[in-house]
Amino acid sequence: MKRFKVIMLLLSSLLSFQANAVYEVPNPQLNDIAMIQYHPVYGAVIFYNPTICQQIGLACGFFRAHEYGHFVHHHQLMPPGDYAAAKEAEADCWAASNGIPQEILAAYYLFMNGGSSSNVQVYGFPQQRANRVRQCAIQAGRWIGP
Repeated sequence: MKRFKVIMLLLSSLLSFQANAVYEVPNPQLNDIAMIQYHPVYGAVIFYNPTICQQIGLACGFFRAHEYGHFVHHHQLMPPGDYAAAKEAEADCWAASNGIPQEILAAYYLFMNGGSSSNVQVYGFPQQRANRVRQCAIQAGRWIGP
Protein backbone atom coordinates (compact mmCIF):
# COMPACT_ATOMS: atom_id res chain seq x y z
CA MET A 1 0.00 0.00 0.00
CA LYS A 2 2.85 2.39 0.85
CA ARG A 3 4.46 1.72 -2.53
CA PHE A 4 1.16 2.56 -4.27
CA LYS A 5 0.98 5.90 -2.41
CA VAL A 6 4.54 6.75 -3.42
CA ILE A 7 3.82 5.92 -7.07
CA MET A 8 0.64 8.00 -7.00
CA LEU A 9 2.49 10.91 -5.39
CA LEU A 10 5.22 10.77 -8.05
CA LEU A 11 2.65 10.52 -10.83
CA SER A 12 0.71 13.45 -9.40
CA SER A 13 3.89 15.54 -9.21
CA LEU A 14 4.82 14.67 -12.77
CA LEU A 15 1.38 15.58 -14.08
CA SER A 16 1.43 18.82 -12.12
CA PHE A 17 4.82 19.72 -13.61
CA GLN A 18 3.61 18.85 -17.12
CA ALA A 19 0.52 21.02 -16.66
CA ASN A 20 2.68 24.00 -15.70
CA ALA A 21 5.24 23.65 -18.49
CA VAL A 22 5.35 26.49 -20.98
CA TYR A 23 7.01 25.88 -24.30
CA GLU A 24 8.99 28.58 -26.09
CA VAL A 25 9.03 28.53 -29.87
CA PRO A 26 11.11 30.85 -32.07
CA ASN A 27 9.14 32.42 -34.92
CA PRO A 28 11.05 34.89 -37.16
CA GLN A 29 7.76 35.91 -38.84
CA LEU A 30 6.22 37.13 -35.56
CA ASN A 31 5.41 40.85 -35.77
CA ASP A 32 6.25 41.34 -32.12
CA ILE A 33 9.06 40.50 -29.71
CA ALA A 34 7.09 37.78 -27.93
CA MET A 35 3.55 36.62 -27.31
CA ILE A 36 1.76 33.85 -25.48
CA GLN A 37 -1.05 31.78 -26.94
CA TYR A 38 -3.33 29.21 -25.42
CA HIS A 39 -2.60 25.69 -26.66
CA PRO A 40 -5.12 22.86 -26.14
CA VAL A 41 -2.42 20.26 -25.40
CA TYR A 42 0.36 22.26 -23.73
CA GLY A 43 -1.76 24.90 -22.01
CA ALA A 44 0.34 27.74 -23.36
CA VAL A 45 3.12 28.40 -25.85
CA ILE A 46 5.34 31.47 -25.91
CA PHE A 47 6.38 32.52 -29.38
CA TYR A 48 9.29 34.92 -29.74
CA ASN A 49 10.97 36.55 -32.71
CA PRO A 50 14.68 35.57 -32.65
CA THR A 51 15.58 38.31 -35.14
CA ILE A 52 14.15 41.06 -32.94
CA CYS A 53 15.65 39.38 -29.89
CA GLN A 54 19.07 39.50 -31.49
CA GLN A 55 18.58 43.23 -32.14
CA ILE A 56 17.53 44.11 -28.57
CA GLY A 57 19.93 41.77 -26.77
CA LEU A 58 19.34 41.03 -23.10
CA ALA A 59 16.05 42.95 -23.10
CA CYS A 60 14.53 40.01 -24.97
CA GLY A 61 14.70 37.96 -21.78
CA PHE A 62 12.52 40.53 -20.04
CA PHE A 63 9.87 40.26 -22.74
CA ARG A 64 9.88 36.48 -22.52
CA ALA A 65 9.54 36.78 -18.73
CA HIS A 66 6.68 39.23 -19.35
CA GLU A 67 4.90 36.48 -21.30
CA TYR A 68 5.46 34.08 -18.38
CA GLY A 69 3.74 36.73 -16.26
CA HIS A 70 0.70 36.41 -18.51
CA PHE A 71 0.86 32.64 -18.01
CA VAL A 72 1.13 32.85 -14.22
CA HIS A 73 -1.89 35.15 -14.14
CA HIS A 74 -3.82 32.98 -16.65
CA HIS A 75 -4.09 35.77 -19.22
CA GLN A 76 -3.52 33.27 -22.06
CA LEU A 77 -7.00 31.89 -21.42
CA MET A 78 -8.49 35.22 -22.51
CA PRO A 79 -8.72 36.49 -26.09
CA PRO A 80 -5.68 38.71 -26.86
CA GLY A 81 -7.93 41.72 -27.44
CA ASP A 82 -9.12 41.46 -23.84
CA TYR A 83 -5.67 42.25 -22.41
CA ALA A 84 -6.38 45.53 -20.70
CA ALA A 85 -3.67 47.93 -19.56
CA ALA A 86 -3.90 46.44 -16.07
CA LYS A 87 -3.06 42.97 -17.40
CA GLU A 88 -0.01 44.24 -19.30
CA ALA A 89 1.15 46.16 -16.24
CA GLU A 90 0.68 43.01 -14.16
CA ALA A 91 2.83 41.00 -16.61
CA ASP A 92 5.50 43.74 -16.61
CA CYS A 93 5.59 43.74 -12.83
CA TRP A 94 5.80 39.95 -12.69
CA ALA A 95 8.75 40.00 -15.12
CA ALA A 96 10.47 42.75 -13.13
CA SER A 97 9.91 40.84 -9.88
CA ASN A 98 11.01 37.43 -11.15
CA GLY A 99 13.31 38.06 -14.10
CA ILE A 100 17.07 38.16 -14.40
CA PRO A 101 18.32 41.54 -13.12
CA GLN A 102 20.52 42.23 -16.17
CA GLU A 103 17.56 41.57 -18.49
CA ILE A 104 15.30 43.81 -16.40
CA LEU A 105 17.88 46.60 -16.59
CA ALA A 106 18.27 46.14 -20.37
CA ALA A 107 14.49 46.46 -20.81
CA TYR A 108 14.47 49.53 -18.56
CA TYR A 109 17.06 51.25 -20.78
CA LEU A 110 15.19 50.16 -23.92
CA PHE A 111 12.03 51.80 -22.54
CA MET A 112 13.90 54.91 -21.35
CA ASN A 113 15.25 55.32 -24.89
CA GLY A 114 11.72 55.21 -26.32
CA GLY A 115 11.51 51.55 -27.27
CA SER A 116 8.15 49.94 -26.53
CA SER A 117 4.86 49.16 -28.16
CA SER A 118 3.24 52.04 -30.00
CA ASN A 119 -0.02 51.12 -28.24
CA VAL A 120 0.34 53.62 -25.38
CA GLN A 121 -3.27 53.08 -24.26
CA VAL A 122 -2.36 49.52 -23.29
CA TYR A 123 1.33 49.73 -22.34
CA GLY A 124 1.70 53.39 -21.41
CA PHE A 125 4.42 55.66 -22.74
CA PRO A 126 7.86 54.01 -22.82
CA GLN A 127 9.21 56.09 -19.90
CA GLN A 128 6.12 55.24 -17.82
CA ARG A 129 6.72 51.59 -18.55
CA ALA A 130 10.40 51.97 -17.58
CA ASN A 131 9.42 53.51 -14.24
CA ARG A 132 6.83 50.80 -13.58
CA VAL A 133 9.41 48.08 -14.27
CA ARG A 134 11.97 49.83 -12.07
CA GLN A 135 9.53 50.19 -9.15
CA CYS A 136 8.45 46.55 -9.34
CA ALA A 137 12.08 45.39 -9.50
CA ILE A 138 13.00 47.57 -6.51
CA GLN A 139 10.10 46.16 -4.47
CA ALA A 140 11.21 42.62 -5.31
CA GLY A 141 14.87 43.31 -4.56
CA ARG A 142 15.92 42.65 -8.16
CA TRP A 143 16.94 46.17 -9.21
CA ILE A 144 20.60 46.70 -10.13
CA GLY A 145 20.27 50.02 -11.96
CA PRO A 146 20.25 53.71 -11.09
